[in-house]
Amino acid sequence: MDTRTTILKTALELYNSQGVNAITSRHIAAKMGISPGNLHYHFRQTDEIIKTLYEYLAADFDTLVSELELVNPVTLNILSDFSVRSLELAYKYRFIFLHFVEISLRVPSIRKDYYALTQRRTTEFFTIFRQLKADGVFRDDLPESVWEMLVTQIFIVGDFWLSNNELTGRLRGGNAIKHYSKVIAGMFYPYLTPSAQLRMME
Repeated sequence: MDTRTTILKTALELYNSQGVNAITSRHIAAKMGISPGNLHYHFRQTDEIIKTLYEYLAADFDTLVSELELVNPVTLNILSDFSVRSLELAYKYRFIFLHFVEISLRVPSIRKDYYALTQRRTTEFFTIFRQLKADGVFRDDLPESVWEMLVTQIFIVGDFWLSNNELTGRLRGGNAIKHYSKVIAGMFYPYLTPSAQLRMME
């Protein structure tokens, strides 16, 4: 593993365990056993490390959505798998979600990129919703405004479930993902057709 990759891996581990405020470039360098100068050769500022990790997260989620868009038909099992993989990805980069408002103020380019990402993601979700309606998984008798609200709910739960977990159950790893995958399934339940609801309960 090259030095740059090791820096990112070490930073992610430290940010996840101790938060962005407690960790400096010196902490990351010390954990790796290298000099701060060596670290700054690859990343001039700590915020560049945070920005790069955010870009990795965004790219990985782009891949998940792109894979889902290629599936036809989209079944409940596939939708459930997508939810689980999304939660796993968020947990991998959990420091970003736990400190997202602060990070977006600290690194303005992330705030700008996140806004653009939500616009793009909204379009992608509507494409997936249309396919689910056509496949008889989602209801087709609801007004467009309801689907717009569902997208907002997806963003809220997807971006802030980790904060909710830290303030309540404090579940870890697979236990957290298992619990919140059920929460997401419950969120989608009212939008399913009766036959899809029955399949979900099986």
